[in-house]
Amino acid sequence: MDHRAIRRIARGQHGLISRRQAVEFGGTRRSIQTMVATGRWEAVRDGVYRIGAGPWTWDEQPMAAVLAAGDDAYAAFRTAARLHEWVDRTGRLELLTDGYRRVRLPGVLAHRTIHLLPEDVTTVRGIPTTSPTRTLIDLGARQPEATLGRWVDLGIQRGIVDLADLARRTSELNIRGRPKPIPLMRALRLRSGDHDPGRSALEARVIEAVARRGLPELVRQHPVIRPDGRTAFIDLARPSAMVAVELDGWETHGIRSAFEPDRIRANELLLLGWHLLRFTWHMSNDYICDTIDTAIQLHEPRLISGHGGTLWVPRRPEIA
Repeated sequence: MDHRAIRRIARGQHGLISRRQAVEFGGTRRSIQTMVATGRWEAVRDGVYRIGAGPWTWDEQPMAAVLAAGDDAYAAFRTAARLHEWVDRTGRLELLTDGYRRVRLPGVLAHRTIHLLPEDVTTVRGIPTTSPTRTLIDLGARQPEATLGRWVDLGIQRGIVDLADLARRTSELNIRGRPKPIPLMRALRLRSGDHDPGRSALEARVIEAVARRGLPELVRQHPVIRPDGRTAFIDLARPSAMVAVELDGWETHGIRSAFEPDRIRANELLLLGWHLLRFTWHMSNDYICDTIDTAIQLHEPRLISGHGGTLWVPRRPEIA
């Protein structure tokens, strides 16, 4: 048995090797049994062995399941969502197999499909896995619309999801015999071809909430000239109403080095005539949209006519 080749294969599979792979490199039933009996290999699943004593990781679980299931098996559904870093808990392992072969493994929910293209699969940390696009589609009928929308935006931000490809493949797989991915389709309807998910999860969430409410579109990263001549960018803006929306997400505003510059910029925006709104992640979508809507109604210019001609004047609240 070529132990060096087997160790090389195992290093790329989280320390695991299948019986089939061991046989390809000269292993026999007896030699494999000897390796297990002497403690040099550890049987983790039927026909799957752990080599060496490295630190245990969660990735070993889907890797072992895929190896035990065979060449046409892929980590899928919630398991794939964890590998793509959309969730940090999965519960039961889930696989997808290409074809009619039925797979039964302890602790594993195995799905079957005859609608699997090469573009539907990838490899994540050495583990055969459904692609981000296929994972979203497979979960498209099983997860809430808001959750799917957040995953779509995160995928776009990280460069692993293309909105046009996702819409196309969703349509192709919306066929009889498959659950209709209505929540995913609703999430996609809120995201046009030029959809920008924003620089942060909070920005993406506000953009979606504003679109869902039917409010006037906000300009992303609107440039303004600061008093010192430098250009600053407002997270979201309604320039005609001089309404500026700044989003205090932890990933950009939760560090001390960003605290003072953000406050200085906020003061400058006020001095330049902008009506500044600030929101955080813990504020509800209803509160955010209501506040933006009120600010736009108060400050959006309106055309009035009189003896002196027509003028654009800001709206003002009615006085009872």
